[in-house]
Amino acid sequence: MHDKALDTADLRILAHLQSHAKASNHELAEVAFLSPSQCHRRVKRLEELNIIRGYTTQIDPQALGLEITIFVNVSLDAHGPNPAQRFSEAIKNVPEVIECFSLTGETDYLIKARLPNLKAMSEFLMHRLMSVPGVGSIKTSVVVEEIECAPGLINSTLSDSRS
Repeated sequence: MHDKALDTADLRILAHLQSHAKASNHELAEVAFLSPSQCHRRVKRLEELNIIRGYTTQIDPQALGLEITIFVNVSLDAHGPNPAQRFSEAIKNVPEVIECFSLTGETDYLIKARLPNLKAMSEFLMHRLMSVPGVGSIKTSVVVEEIECAPGLINSTLSDSRS
């Protein structure tokens, strides 16, 4: 059997952890229809295989004063391994950036950033982002409404199935 082969019990554990990261081993065992010791071994294996990469806490950005979410399409002024690598390394150190993706298509990168207000957004775009090495142009979209979607990769209904 392949090291990363997942069975139904593994998928139930993963599905439950996606929405209940603080679940106890006993709770996970019940969801996966396993004994607590079997479940514990499964979770440890999933962590060792780096399938479970960590546990996080979701924080309300507005509670921290981050009122604005923006998406920025970034095009580099030159292409090739060096400009892309310089940009990738530089963007990791920009605290406003929540996520950054390298893309195919019309733009090279898509950035998600959270900021407290319009003045901070302008400062971020004009002085921080445009000063990152290799940035040629940017196009920004401001989020008007954030629509809640399931955060998980695995269908949450799997954890409820009794198959």
